[in-house]
Amino acid sequence: MPQNQRRTHRRPAHRTGCRATRPGIGTWGIVGAITALVLAGVGIVAATNSSDEDAGPASTVELAQASVRSFVITTLANGELEAKNQLELRNGVESRSTITEIIKEGTMVTAGDVLVRLNDEDIRNRIAEAELQLIEARTNHESALASEKIQQSENDSKLRAAESTLSIANLTYEQWESGDVIKKRQELDLAVERATKNLERLKNKYDNSIELYKNDFLSKDELDRDEIAYIEAVSAMKTAELDRTVYEDFQYHKDAEQKRRDVEEAAAELERVKEENEINLRSKKANTVNRQRQLQLREEKLRELNEQLGYCVVVAPRDGLVVYGSSVQTNNWRWQSEGGLAVGKEVGNNDLLIALPDTTEMTASVKVHESIAGRVRPGQSVSVKVEAIDRTIPGVVRSVGVLAESGGWRDPNRREYTVKIDLDQEAARTAELKPTMRCEARIELGRVNDVVAVPVQAVFNDGPVRYVLRPAGVGRFERVPVMLGRTSDADAEISAGLEPGTSVLLRDPLPGEIINANQWDQAAIESAGYIIDENGEPTIDYRAMMRRRAAARSQDAASPASATPSGTSAAAQPAAEPASE
Repeated sequence: MPQNQRRTHRRPAHRTGCRATRPGIGTWGIVGAITALVLAGVGIVAATNSSDEDAGPASTVELAQASVRSFVITTLANGELEAKNQLELRNGVESRSTITEIIKEGTMVTAGDVLVRLNDEDIRNRIAEAELQLIEARTNHESALASEKIQQSENDSKLRAAESTLSIANLTYEQWESGDVIKKRQELDLAVERATKNLERLKNKYDNSIELYKNDFLSKDELDRDEIAYIEAVSAMKTAELDRTVYEDFQYHKDAEQKRRDVEEAAAELERVKEENEINLRSKKANTVNRQRQLQLREEKLRELNEQLGYCVVVAPRDGLVVYGSSVQTNNWRWQSEGGLAVGKEVGNNDLLIALPDTTEMTASVKVHESIAGRVRPGQSVSVKVEAIDRTIPGVVRSVGVLAESGGWRDPNRREYTVKIDLDQEAARTAELKPTMRCEARIELGRVNDVVAVPVQAVFNDGPVRYVLRPAGVGRFERVPVMLGRTSDADAEISAGLEPGTSVLLRDPLPGEIINANQWDQAAIESAGYIIDENGEPTIDYRAMMRRRAAARSQDAASPASATPSGTSAAAQPAAEPASE
């Protein structure tokens, strides 16, 4: 409470307190409660005690008596009617489109009737373009398949050639090692053996020629020829041995290394061919997969466009009453600013176009403040007043919303929960209810039994202290501190500080009517459940308050009359808290 409205016993007497109200109970509820109280004459009596006799100008309609009674805790919530089973037809076109034809609202239609037609020119142009792209994608895919087959054939040819080269290299090596080497060694050995034999023969001949020459049987020239032949034979033998040595020490190893290298190169070439084949074929296959994916995307795109084209015509899937989406969503700022659905109106994706409600079973959808939502439970009894037909229909709470809804940009701090109410179907059918009819629901939150109570408009507050105004002479009233318990929109439980039969003022006091506006009686403060803190200010004695509440809950739980319509006791319902707590 702002500082300039807070009052203590040290403040001037002419500053009165503010009316105490329960969270979530609006001014209209209090006014309605006053009206009902006046009409019914509940609890309104003339002052009977000695101080009441001196009240003077105070009218009897301005006073009420505190009395022991029971009352039902209710709360009011506003909303509208809706069909329990309602089929919603929304715009499935992804892009924004314009309505070219729409059935008249309120028409009874049968399944298959055309409800809405949307402009489909843009979609048809996109379909034609998508068909051309699909043909191109199919051609590219077929070309990729052919390239893959050609690459596979080329790979097979290269692989066979490389394998053949390796096979030839192996055979050449085996031929050289098992044939050519043996043959060569035999030729060299034969040459050495021939040279040795020839050397021995020519040496013997030369030795004989020497003896013949000594005995003058052979001329010098013949001796010289035999010597030359012998020398040539020695040289030939050395050459043959050298040839064999060179071959074994050098040529053989050289040829062997060359043959092995040829085999290794052929094997390496085979591996290179295999790797190149794999790379080339993988590339072709990747290209084929890419072309196939492009083809699938084109086919999917064309299918989606044809599906979008189908969304341009909205038909009724069942019989029903046509209600425009703009009529169902009356709280949508867009429809409020742009007007309802009509030919030429532009709509977006998922916009509600048509609702086909089942009017044979109606429900009420109302909003309750977040401070009250925790006390609303399925099964609680409700009285629903329909403004359009001025009838009240009984109902039962079916569900309470899980998440709170914001008040939007107009009231961002407001949080409300949606409560669904099942109406009595027999009463609803005879009332000929229609969706979106405005309604007011009175929800029974619980029942308070046999407590001291006063009308809710008789309770005021001064900081943490709640009080009533009791007549104290002609045109004068005194403040009586009380502890407030559970409240409804009409009655307030007084858990401490006030005796039954005491008269209390129902209106705001006039300047000068309060005789003790600047002080509190300490005994009265303490008897009402308050204590004086270290600053000399009254504050709530929470321990005493909790003890009184526990006792009240135990009493309610023990009383069969405390059962609420939902089957739960009033003690199970959260107690109404004072506004200052």
